[in-house]
Amino acid sequence: MSDQLPLVGRERELRTALRALAVDGAVLLSGPPGVGKTRLAAEALAAVPHPAVRCYATVATSRIPLGAIASLVPTDLPASRGSILPSSSVRAAAEHLSRGGRRVLSVDDAHLLDDASLLVLQHLVRHRLTRVICTARPGWGMEGLTVVGVDALDQECADALLATALGGPADASTRHLVWANSQGNPLYLKELVAAGRHSGALTETVGGWNWSGPLELSGRLAELVDLTLGRLAEPQRRALELLAYGEPLEPRLLPVPQDLVDMGFMRVGDDGRARVAHPLYSARLRATCPTLRARAHRRALADRLEAEGADRPGDAVRVATWRLDSGTAESPDVLARAAEQALSAQDWELAERLSRAAIARGATSRVGLVLGLVLMYQRQCAQAEEVLAETMAAGGDMLTVIQVGCTRAFNLFFGLGDEDAAVTVLDLVTERELPAEMEHAVLFVALTFALEAAPLGFARLGGELLIAEGGWAETAGRQVLAFADQFAGRYTDAIARVEDNHEAVLATAGRFPSLMSAANGVRNESALRCGDLVGAEKRGAQALAELIEEDRWSVTQVPPRVLLSQSARLRGKAASAVRITAEGVPDPAALPMMWDVLLLAEFATGAALQGQSDRAFRALARAEAGLRPAWRIAQFAVGAARSWVLAGAGRVNEAMQAALDNATLARAHGAHSEEIGSLHDAARFGADTSPRLLELAKSRKDPLTTAYASHAQARALRDPAGLEEVAAAFTACGATLYAAEALAEASRLSRLHDRPRDADRLERQASALAESFDGATTPGLVVTSTLAALTPRQLEIARLAVAGLTNVEIAERLAIAKRTVDNHLHTTYAAVGVTGRGGLRALFGQGA
Repeated sequence: MSDQLPLVGRERELRTALRALAVDGAVLLSGPPGVGKTRLAAEALAAVPHPAVRCYATVATSRIPLGAIASLVPTDLPASRGSILPSSSVRAAAEHLSRGGRRVLSVDDAHLLDDASLLVLQHLVRHRLTRVICTARPGWGMEGLTVVGVDALDQECADALLATALGGPADASTRHLVWANSQGNPLYLKELVAAGRHSGALTETVGGWNWSGPLELSGRLAELVDLTLGRLAEPQRRALELLAYGEPLEPRLLPVPQDLVDMGFMRVGDDGRARVAHPLYSARLRATCPTLRARAHRRALADRLEAEGADRPGDAVRVATWRLDSGTAESPDVLARAAEQALSAQDWELAERLSRAAIARGATSRVGLVLGLVLMYQRQCAQAEEVLAETMAAGGDMLTVIQVGCTRAFNLFFGLGDEDAAVTVLDLVTERELPAEMEHAVLFVALTFALEAAPLGFARLGGELLIAEGGWAETAGRQVLAFADQFAGRYTDAIARVEDNHEAVLATAGRFPSLMSAANGVRNESALRCGDLVGAEKRGAQALAELIEEDRWSVTQVPPRVLLSQSARLRGKAASAVRITAEGVPDPAALPMMWDVLLLAEFATGAALQGQSDRAFRALARAEAGLRPAWRIAQFAVGAARSWVLAGAGRVNEAMQAALDNATLARAHGAHSEEIGSLHDAARFGADTSPRLLELAKSRKDPLTTAYASHAQARALRDPAGLEEVAAAFTACGATLYAAEALAEASRLSRLHDRPRDADRLERQASALAESFDGATTPGLVVTSTLAALTPRQLEIARLAVAGLTNVEIAERLAIAKRTVDNHLHTTYAAVGVTGRGGLRALFGQGA
């Protein structure tokens, strides 16, 4: 990484500074340390057509008369009364600085100028003897200087700077970590990157640069923060340490020291609570605080909060955490209650720590539920089953037993894929007589299994039964039917159900928070599949950002990652799709949950679209190995991925058959959403699936399904005009990959119909769309004018050759003689004007 930071996100400030220099002749770049004032000043100086004279004020020069500008002024200037310059000397120094024609004086850290230098600078500015550009901390100023504020970068610009500093993109969690700790300060960002690379915490992976492990301040970064904190007196440092261990703190726990606010070390939010002004200050204060003093700070915080009455939401968590960290935690009940509150706040790491501490001190019952949930979301499903089984065997009140039993069944089904064991656990839960609402809750859990494992008609029946019960059961039943509509490819119906059910779901969010996330998932997935890519992407990106910001377990990030990757593929953004999914792919040693299988399947599809065949096959193998018989909907997703992985390897006929087989299985299950997708893929690979797609589209009428059916029909009819029309429909939805394919096929057909002008026009349109793609390659996209003369058999053999198969392997794959393969390739090379496989790969968009 270069020592010179690139200038990112400073266009407005640079324009303002240059305009002020040209019009007013003097400008002040004002901002906190590290935001890039000096870098911005250098860019401004480079942009003006005048020579620059630079001087640098420091703490050392601030004690020396004319210290910052001593090398630029005569050495024989008379002084009087110590360091005070007489007016004649001020004029002489200023005139000396302005000699030599038009130039610019640059003063860095002007707030550190000594009094004599300040007098000279004031004279220069007041009489406009030369142009001046200064940098300084907030609060310093001078009459005649036009102030340009230079603040920290916003998150978008900070992400761009991070990518430039690394020489490539960072994954989402790393971007968040760097943003959260740098707060957009370019200097801190640069040093964070340097520290992470030096320690090995920051490494390049398939998903981009990734930070693994905790953030440790060391080297230059620690020195920079220590230099800033060195301005604190000992009482101030202790007060700031206390805040660092407890932030945010309300005034009843820590009266705000105004001097720390004025010095920029503490800030008070709109809620009246105090926080350390920068997260790196907090981290460094905690890292350098002696152990006994750190314990005393935490004990003092717990004592103060208990004395004030720890009766507000979250107070139990704070007291328990401070007690645990100070070595004064004894009550298992307090720890157990705190663990539950941490889980409700979805602070998984803290919930696990508190629950384990409570269990170690003898707590039982509900704390086992907390630990079981945390282990499940950490993908430690076998350990979660052990904890939940023990907790369930220990008994307890009815509500606890039901919650533990339902959680255990959920973990058995979606985590371990053991449908029989999951159903057995639910049977155990319902052996006793339950209140109606609890019985309905158990039925809802059972129906989530049925949605995945059984034909959709069973889940629909269960949903209708719940609706008939009214109350909360009706809300849950409508959610079941929304899921069923989504899986059945009735996306507009699914969205309508979610919207109609929204107020009822909100009303029960406190008791059943999973309903809200389920409803959002149905809405987002349905929006994407019916053609509202913009809306789906917006909500998916927001959901993922919130999960990353709140540091949720990675398995909870899978649904928005899959959604965003699917949308990226529809837009031809293959590299983006791979990056989005690669960030969330679990460690190979972890037993995949059902959501992990979906993510691996999506990752495999993206890699195949990008032309990374080996990588795609490896991901597909992991997905297929992780599948469980109960996960039927996931099986269809993996089946769809398999067809694309085969196509990416040049095995288009096999891909077509795999897509047809997957569509047949999905149809039998009632999962018409997956059937629609696979039928369209099969059509893209050469099958005529238009009759069934037209039948499905007629009863659904959403834009994307209708476009799929029209695409298949136009391909089957070999209708260039129809393909051009459907390309417009795909473009309106945002599915530009399919639009480009349709235009490429229309171009090929027009050329075969001896319409070269139409063919050229359509090919140009396809190429224009493809310019926005990042690495997407499909069988439909490589049908250019050069390849249009090839027969279907020649194209098939060419694709297999491009995929890396030898002539012998191609012959075995197609059950033909090797001599036939040799002949086809020889005529293909001649037809397209290349001399070998390298040229053929270039034609197919995969390079030599």
